[in-house]
Amino acid sequence: MRSITTRGRLVLLAVGIVALALVIADGVVLGSISFTQSQASDAVLVSQAQILASGLQDTNGQLTFDGSDLPGETQSGIAVDAAVVTSTAVLAQTSSQPLDRALLLQLAAQAVRDGQPVWANVVDSHQVSRRVYAVALTNGNSPAQTLVVSRSVQEMVAAQERTLLILVASSVVLLVIGGVLTYWLAGRALRPVRTIAGMARSISERDLHRRVDIKVPPDELGELVDTFNSMLGRLEAAFTSMSTFTADASHELRAPLALMRTEVDGALSRNRSNEEYKRVLESLQQEVEHLGRLSDQLLILARADAGALVPATEQIDVADFLHETAARWEEVAKKQGSRLEVVAPSHGRMEADPALLRRVVDNLIDNAVRHNADGATVKLRGYRDNGGWNVEVADQGPGVPASHRDMLFTRFARADSARSREDGGAGLGLALSSAIARAHGGTLELVEDASPGAVFRLYVPNVEAGLDKPKASPAV
Repeated sequence: MRSITTRGRLVLLAVGIVALALVIADGVVLGSISFTQSQASDAVLVSQAQILASGLQDTNGQLTFDGSDLPGETQSGIAVDAAVVTSTAVLAQTSSQPLDRALLLQLAAQAVRDGQPVWANVVDSHQVSRRVYAVALTNGNSPAQTLVVSRSVQEMVAAQERTLLILVASSVVLLVIGGVLTYWLAGRALRPVRTIAGMARSISERDLHRRVDIKVPPDELGELVDTFNSMLGRLEAAFTSMSTFTADASHELRAPLALMRTEVDGALSRNRSNEEYKRVLESLQQEVEHLGRLSDQLLILARADAGALVPATEQIDVADFLHETAARWEEVAKKQGSRLEVVAPSHGRMEADPALLRRVVDNLIDNAVRHNADGATVKLRGYRDNGGWNVEVADQGPGVPASHRDMLFTRFARADSARSREDGGAGLGLALSSAIARAHGGTLELVEDASPGAVFRLYVPNVEAGLDKPKASPAV
């Protein structure tokens, strides 16, 4: 069974609300008309009773109205029947009196007994609905006399029925018009949604450049269109980045594999000496190590992209970590003609994953040592800042070109052609370091500084309070 559409639900809801409003409005109108007509009818009966009571005369034991029979209508021509009744007899009545004697005696007895006027809705001998007003006369006569006046309400009831019919017909017409209008408006309002749904069904990885281009007001629909277009933009950027990443990774993997195949083919083409085989194996070992590092980096980046890179944090003594890291790089720095200087706090601990943090700092020191000026110092500094820890690595080399800073943390990006695979890696180090920093809730940035060289700052948030003053140590 097909479920009802959103458009259908909107129409049903609108029709239901309009129907409820029309029922309430019709009830109010019909009630107001009925009340007004009833009040006017009762006023006619009271007025006629007062006129008759003031003009009744007793002539030789016979009641007359100003010397004649009781009138059957008001001065304005409204038919009103009247009768003067005691508890046992009808003394006088209009010639066309439709109420029977028993009913007149009953109404008269009730008016005398209650001591106040009596109102009643009755059906006369002709099966016509009538409104009756009975009031006791205070003329001192005995026995007590009661004046009973009545008028037909058949025309009033018929008028109310006609009014009800008109209201019902008008309500049905308005309901139909409202339903059709709501259906049309709902269709126009939901048109952008249908457009977006159609595009979502037809879009593929080759169509991520497409956008929803329809005119909508700046309301919820406008927000929906902007959000959908923004989502397409993010998907396009992510897919482009993934495609580029896959192509670059394939290229980086192809190069060492091609070198390894060349070496193996050359070694197998003819018999060689032990020294030549050893050289081939050493070359293959270097390429295998490079492939291992590249695979490890790609795996960490893939985990970071999937949100699965969760640091195993623990308390790390900042000073010990900085001095231990500098000690490991001492020989490499000397071979590159540089020296390391550590500026560490006297005490303090940060919360981080030691293995991942070591990978970031090692990568920054590696870049600094390779690009540092001969005989210059690479400074490794740690200090508290903004409720966490900053670790800075600064060299005195040529710095990062301004044209490359925007893509500095992009995967497989290299600042210049000199940074080949042998000299600078695959261009994944800074991208990997940035991903590790984000996994810790921190940041990795290039500090804009007027001093020569490049300064990279790693920020790791920490909840530990306290202040530690950094101090400079001699070269390590």
